[in-house]
Amino acid sequence: MATSPAVLEVERKFTYKSDVEDVLQALGATLQGQLLFRDTYYDTVDLRLTLCDHWLRNRQGSWELKLPFSPHESGRSSNPVTQYQELTQEKEIIAAVGELLGCMPLSEGMEALVAELGLQAFASYVTDRRSYVMPREGLHVDLDEADFGFAVGEVEKVVATAEEVPEALERINHFCVQLGVTGVKKVPGKMTTYLLQYRPEHYQKLKEAHVL
Repeated sequence: MATSPAVLEVERKFTYKSDVEDVLQALGATLQGQLLFRDTYYDTVDLRLTLCDHWLRNRQGSWELKLPFSPHESGRSSNPVTQYQELTQEKEIIAAVGELLGCMPLSEGMEALVAELGLQAFASYVTDRRSYVMPREGLHVDLDEADFGFAVGEVEKVVATAEEVPEALERINHFCVQLGVTGVKKVPGKMTTYLLQYRPEHYQKLKEAHVL
């Protein structure tokens, strides 16, 4: 069975005001829809995945693994734009997790892999998302409100190759200026905020590992 290639996510998070949707529409953005979903994240007991900036997530039954764009790329940069590779095919996820953990999983499905490796859920929350698209720029904008009282926006462009990343960065930063997002400091995302609030020891370990 054919598998789809991994993609690269180039994204920038931002805080937004109550009039953000009016601004988006004035810039030509189109509302794609609104979605309510639960994300549950998994790691080993000793946190070997997240300490290497690998984020294994189950969203409403669909699995995804986000990992650094390159061995030298991680969440520790102060650059407001981040780059991650995204794996969505279970075989690719299992292979990547096995390689990172130094083992050869026998499992053929993600639920079996979780049991085999003793992975445990360390975060789970519900997000109310309103999604916009900027067709001309090829950008997606998500406005998220999490059930633990945190809201954040994200501008994203998905590319297929590393050669496309510089142009994606330029488009995202230009759009953020139009949106009124001019700061250069990285905005914390939902996961960073969740860990700080509910799993401070995990958060501190990630800080010490320069992941956050």
